[in-house]
Amino acid sequence: MKKRQIENIIKRLLMISALSALFIFRLREPPDSCMWLFAVYLFLTGYIISYLLMPLMIVVGNLIGMVDRPDGERKIHINTTPRTGGTAVFIGFTATMLICGHYSAEMKSVLAASSIIFITGFIDDYKGLSPVTRIIVQTVVTVFLIINGVRITFVPVWLGGIFTEVLITFIWIIGITNAMNFVDGMDGLAGGLCVIFSSFFAIISYSTKQFYFMYLMLALAGSSLGFLPYNFRKKEQAKIFLGDAGSTFMGFTLASASIMGEWGKTIVDLCVPVIIMSMLIFDMCLTTIVRIAKGQVTSLRTWLAYTGRDHVHHRLSMLGLGKRKTVYLYYCIAVGFGLTSLIIIKSSWMVSLIAIVQTCVLLSGLGIILFRTTDQTYIKFINSLVPFSKKRIEYEKNKNLFELSKYDQKRSDIRRT
Repeated sequence: MKKRQIENIIKRLLMISALSALFIFRLREPPDSCMWLFAVYLFLTGYIISYLLMPLMIVVGNLIGMVDRPDGERKIHINTTPRTGGTAVFIGFTATMLICGHYSAEMKSVLAASSIIFITGFIDDYKGLSPVTRIIVQTVVTVFLIINGVRITFVPVWLGGIFTEVLITFIWIIGITNAMNFVDGMDGLAGGLCVIFSSFFAIISYSTKQFYFMYLMLALAGSSLGFLPYNFRKKEQAKIFLGDAGSTFMGFTLASASIMGEWGKTIVDLCVPVIIMSMLIFDMCLTTIVRIAKGQVTSLRTWLAYTGRDHVHHRLSMLGLGKRKTVYLYYCIAVGFGLTSLIIIKSSWMVSLIAIVQTCVLLSGLGIILFRTTDQTYIKFINSLVPFSKKRIEYEKNKNLFELSKYDQKRSDIRRT
């Protein structure tokens, strides 16, 4: 038996022992002074269950044919890869919440609704569903949450009151759900961002004593982290993908749980979840604006169905960063905005407002730079106006980078939008 196989067996035995100990010595909800211990317990439980289930999900995905096959165009990974990683994440999350045993009414609604989103995504991965069907399910589930009191509640009557609140709730939940699905186009990206977002939500909820919200986020962070060792590997290709079931489940849970949280009474405080998940929102806004401007997206159905390599992670890759550097850059930016959210929570409204403006300026600048350096339509148009200039040299350089960004299939890991 090879040394690596022995190490894997020992690692799994240790994991199983740790999981058994967690079940045997299940903690009851402790007082506020020891809440950190319960938090660690929930995080580790989600991580271990998800991690241990991944090899089984790889086998199941291959057996039932729920796999991503490379096509040389949009899906240009090397090997056929199962799309059942989201199933292990969902089971780890659900099992952790069942073990937790402490729920609020809103928390139960979020758990039920996220389960429906996962099932819909699973069916989509297995048989395929139309964009219209997916958006209808997301709409119905959002209505279910609103009926059960999970909605935005800060809009004054003179701005539309409950009608505006319901509209913003729809836009927020459906937007974030699909934004997470859109960003799942590179190994380690969606799963890692989910860990970062949910971890910052957990930190804030712990500091503000919103423990039910914290339970959800810790379970999600732990189960998402258990997926990364099999998806974001240093020198080898991913063994498993999230699939639409996993990415939409993560996005929906983050969006709905953030509405469940209490962020404050001023508009500045309410920007906290937007700041934390600003990279998701930025990617969705940039690609949507560009596609609408080019006439590639003309309706909600085409917005959901359109696939292309024009997301932020694709554009960064075109600049020559490569897979791992692009993902690490995403992580760093997400952590930076997460730290900004902590500043907003703990500071005066003036400092918070400055932090929000800074975030908007940084993202706007990044968007302009990415568009002007990677969008071929824009670059060709500029150089048609000024055919002989420094911009022409820049265009030829970026054109070469664009051609290189298609990558030799043996080295590429960008698989889908």
